[in-house]
Amino acid sequence: RVGRRGSERLPGRRPSSPRSEGRRWSGADFEGSRREAAMGNKILTAYDVQKEACYYSTELKWRLHSASFKERPTDKLTIFIFEKKHVEKYAKNAKEQILEVMRKDASSLQRLRHPHILSVVEALSEERSTLAFATKPVVGTVAQLLEHNRHELSALEMKCGLLDVAEAVQFLHQDAKTAHLGLSPHSIFIDPSGKWLLGGLGFSVSGVQWGQLVDCPFGFAPGNEVPGQLSYEPPARYASPEMCSMPCKCGLESDIFALGLLTYELMSTERQPLLRGAPRGYTNNMVRQASVPPDLYPALMKILSPSPNERMTISAFLNSEFFMDRNVRAIRFLEQLNEKDETQRVTFLKGLPQLLADPQSPLCSQRVLRERVLPRLCSALLFPSLYGVVVPIIIGLLKRDKVTDCAHFQAKLWPSIKPLYTAKEIPIEVVTLFLKELDLQCNLATPADQQAVLLPFLLRCLELQEPVILNEVLEKVPFLHKKFEYRQVKDQILPRMLQLLTSSAVVKVKVQVLMGLTRIFEIFDKATITDVILPAFDKLTKMDRTPAVCMCLLGCYDAMSKFLGPKVTAERILPLICPLLVEESLSAEQYESQMTVCRKLLQRVEVARQKEYATKKEMQAEAGHALGGGDVLSGGTPPTAATPKQAEPQDFESLLFAGTSKARPSMPTAPAVAPLKAPPPPTPATGAGAGSDFFGFSVGGSAPSTSGLGSGGFDPFASSMSAPAAMSQPGAFDPFSGMAGGGGGAA
Repeated sequence: RVGRRGSERLPGRRPSSPRSEGRRWSGADFEGSRREAAMGNKILTAYDVQKEACYYSTELKWRLHSASFKERPTDKLTIFIFEKKHVEKYAKNAKEQILEVMRKDASSLQRLRHPHILSVVEALSEERSTLAFATKPVVGTVAQLLEHNRHELSALEMKCGLLDVAEAVQFLHQDAKTAHLGLSPHSIFIDPSGKWLLGGLGFSVSGVQWGQLVDCPFGFAPGNEVPGQLSYEPPARYASPEMCSMPCKCGLESDIFALGLLTYELMSTERQPLLRGAPRGYTNNMVRQASVPPDLYPALMKILSPSPNERMTISAFLNSEFFMDRNVRAIRFLEQLNEKDETQRVTFLKGLPQLLADPQSPLCSQRVLRERVLPRLCSALLFPSLYGVVVPIIIGLLKRDKVTDCAHFQAKLWPSIKPLYTAKEIPIEVVTLFLKELDLQCNLATPADQQAVLLPFLLRCLELQEPVILNEVLEKVPFLHKKFEYRQVKDQILPRMLQLLTSSAVVKVKVQVLMGLTRIFEIFDKATITDVILPAFDKLTKMDRTPAVCMCLLGCYDAMSKFLGPKVTAERILPLICPLLVEESLSAEQYESQMTVCRKLLQRVEVARQKEYATKKEMQAEAGHALGGGDVLSGGTPPTAATPKQAEPQDFESLLFAGTSKARPSMPTAPAVAPLKAPPPPTPATGAGAGSDFFGFSVGGSAPSTSGLGSGGFDPFASSMSAPAAMSQPGAFDPFSGMAGGGGGAA
């Protein structure tokens, strides 16, 4: 087993292949291998741990690995791991001191509890080859942030972070009576919400009072700091002058100086460290006033005083003008909102929109809103009494550009917002606002949440009898039908709308439903409109013929007539609209509107029918022309087919010698015999009908012309009194001529 797995990489190294990315440590990976004994720590086997370290530095010493609970994969934490093999090359004394610093770091964090101190979840577990403990999730350190991009965070974010650290130091000094002595960017961690947490307590000294300096356990001998080497001393460039002088002393004042160095590095225009090494020979003249904010400079000069007695306390620093910033105080109040009483919460949330109204305010930067403001506002949704104040602020921020995206919304905001859609008691204003911005929620939520949360919410709103809510939901349905499946709109949303239409006793509700159906009926198939919607309209007409309902129905019928076509208009819509013309409750203007629309619908049918007849006539004409009878129908003479040339007779010899001198001359062809002309019909006997027969043919004349048939001269319903006039025209054919003369005589 050792031979098979001996080449496997250790945590923190670059993966040998892309396939190794994202692998997790499990118990099977840690058992039975001496070389991998470092992976056998029980903490590593108790959680699902990402194999790749998210951060490591020689100053921090620990490797940070993201992990999760095996039973609850969504609950995250961070594993701190140190492998003892990394100190094997050091002297025995140095090795033991480094390990002691690591042990003290974990045990001190477990003992000290504060909102801004790194919180331990699993106590230190030391095995033969490893040290490991677990904390609440962190995403990195301030040092990592500075290495990546020193100008990534805004000044407001830096100031908020420094406030977090200063409050943690205040807790150490006033409550724990402990000097940190290792304060640096490597000992400050950042959690997923952007809050800064103090760690790195391996160098701390307990039982220290303000104004009381004790012997410093660190020598900071020149040359001890070697890049890339582990050290049992804190970084010298963040140490105070008294810690580096002889004799070495330290105390709570030493933390104030280190905090000043950190503040200068984060808040200066260059965002670079003030010192590059131990502060030997330091004077506060090194601080340039133009390089720091004006409200910070007076406090910074006192904090960075070379003399410990002249430095201000941590409480004085927290109360300095530097932290008296409305934006900083607003973020801090928002973070502590759950700890405030009801009146303070409401007062603060009513005043917060004023700070958020200025787009140039530092509070309105995208990162601050995304990481500091929105998550805290969503946490305030735990209090139902704050719904009406908090939800409008949240919705307004969500609509801002680049403040959130689908991943951020679903991970950090949606879990707090989601319960409101199923809450039993919620203000009407909040429901109305949710309906107005339902498309925004649909764009940010997952398809599963759209079907499981947003659609049921919409359906419940349709069942309410509140006109304000119904107005909003009916306005949103036309725009949201694409977010849901057609079957859901047809089988769930439409029946509820029609149920409201026929069951509600409030005319305004019926009008709103009719107006909503006017906007959305086009999304349904024609069968649904004719078989479901129109029968519901018919039922409504029999129940309620108030002028408002009649006029809304008129608009629906007009719109549906355009969509359904003239046939359905004639068969289904006109029978529904005509009874409304005799409704006595209509005013004169409303009646005129009804008549105008009715005429419009009739005109649509008329135009469509005329177009059909014209099309049929053109098709008949084209068919007759294609059959060669087009000229006959129009009274012309049918074209005669070309007579094929008669083949000349040939005998056997002519066929053999055709085209030679022996060919026989062709015989002249006999002329074709003309067909005999048919004799005229016999003359009928003279009688009462002499002069014309039943069909109006002249006696002894030629056959009547048929041109009248093709030109439309035939009128089967023509009056017998007009027969003489018709006969006077050439080619006019009247099958009832001769009957008007009382005996069938000629006119």
